[in-house]
Amino acid sequence: MLALGATYGPGSVLLGLLVAAVGVVGLVSMVRAALVNRRTMREGALAEARCLEAYVVHNRSSDGYTTSQRRLILGFRTPEGREVRTEMVAHVPYAVGDIVPVRYLPECPERVVPAGASFGIDLASGLKGVVLVGVIYAGLSLTVLALGASGG
Repeated sequence: MLALGATYGPGSVLLGLLVAAVGVVGLVSMVRAALVNRRTMREGALAEARCLEAYVVHNRSSDGYTTSQRRLILGFRTPEGREVRTEMVAHVPYAVGDIVPVRYLPECPERVVPAGASFGIDLASGLKGVVLVGVIYAGLSLTVLALGASGG
């Protein structure tokens, strides 16, 4: 047990708590974004935004895979006359000049969601949630192990 006590110390406890906190913050931010999207779909005002610009972003990972994401720059006017310009990830190909139906919350019209979108838990979100729960578990496990080894 002495070897474990020498390996784990107050720094290990703090590191474990920090890792767990990062996992909790990530999980809370994911859930919060999902709730805002759901509220926007349920309560948001409908707008017909015009596609001002369309482009594709390619992300290359270290293992050689490339993913592409279509993004749109949209512009619309709120009923109050405010001109809004915002960016959105598009799962449907739009061209410059196309009308894109979106929903937005009146207190934050820059944050839009596609009008016909459904926000369930997709595979990527589910995997991200599982990873974050694993990070929390690993951080708490390290903390408990360090506390047990140090006798405190």
